[in-house]
Amino acid sequence: MVLYIVHHGFRFLASLLLTQREIGTPFRLVHHWDMSEQSTKKHPGLAGKKILITRAENQAAPTEAEILKRGGVALHLPCLDMECLEQNILQSIPLLQNDSADLLFTSRNGVHCLASLLGEKFTALLTAHNITAVGNKTADALNQLGISPDLIPETASQQGLIDAYQHSGIPKKIIFFRAETGSDLLSNTLGKQDCEVITIHTYRMKCPQSDASEIIRRIEKHDIDAVLLGSPKTVQNYISRIGKTETANIPVIAVISPQVSAIANDLGLNVQATAKTASFDAMLDALADYFEHTFNKSGA
Repeated sequence: MVLYIVHHGFRFLASLLLTQREIGTPFRLVHHWDMSEQSTKKHPGLAGKKILITRAENQAAPTEAEILKRGGVALHLPCLDMECLEQNILQSIPLLQNDSADLLFTSRNGVHCLASLLGEKFTALLTAHNITAVGNKTADALNQLGISPDLIPETASQQGLIDAYQHSGIPKKIIFFRAETGSDLLSNTLGKQDCEVITIHTYRMKCPQSDASEIIRRIEKHDIDAVLLGSPKTVQNYISRIGKTETANIPVIAVISPQVSAIANDLGLNVQATAKTASFDAMLDALADYFEHTFNKSGA
């Protein structure tokens, strides 16, 4: 009789969970509730915390997955929206066809825009060139499209690229696919070393215009614990989308680097957590440390 009850009890629970999924109840929130209930008293971290992701919609999934893994709840307010610059990309085709210059990509966005607009020509146009990718994520984007980078610097930054070129040999010419705005350190430095750098502005990041009223309402009600800011442009657009700096400061502000922290502070945000290395995982580490320190300091 006991075995019968246990067996049917599991069947009932499985049926209940299935029903929740079928009617649209977010099953993972049940997991969040259980985890926060069991964990926050012992080791708060991010368990049960509602964290606002401000990355572009097409880039948010890895950060959301990491938040869920740590027991948090992910919310979204995209503060960046990518626009591929079609005319610039099309004008680069003759260069790719007729020039033996090295190619440089400093983001997955540039790779995706070039691939989407060149279509079937993408692989054929790129295989004749030596290709440098700023880091592993950009290299992965190229590999997925059948292109293997020839050079990846140890440090994913423009300074890392400069160091890698100086170690391996500076090309005579580089076609640099990049965002419309950003640092000119690489172009200026290599330009002084007899390297011609041709810059192709492949995409721009703009501020989305979708409705933010629900997120603003939840922030005003202190229903969002923290916000992640991964670039100067994201900081600017976050403040713009929220509307009032006072409201934007209600959640804990976490940023990806000291440089972004300085800009955020200049714009009136009170930064409370800064990543030790420039990554979203490190930003979540810093945020977890902040919440744990606050929890312990409160004597809870």
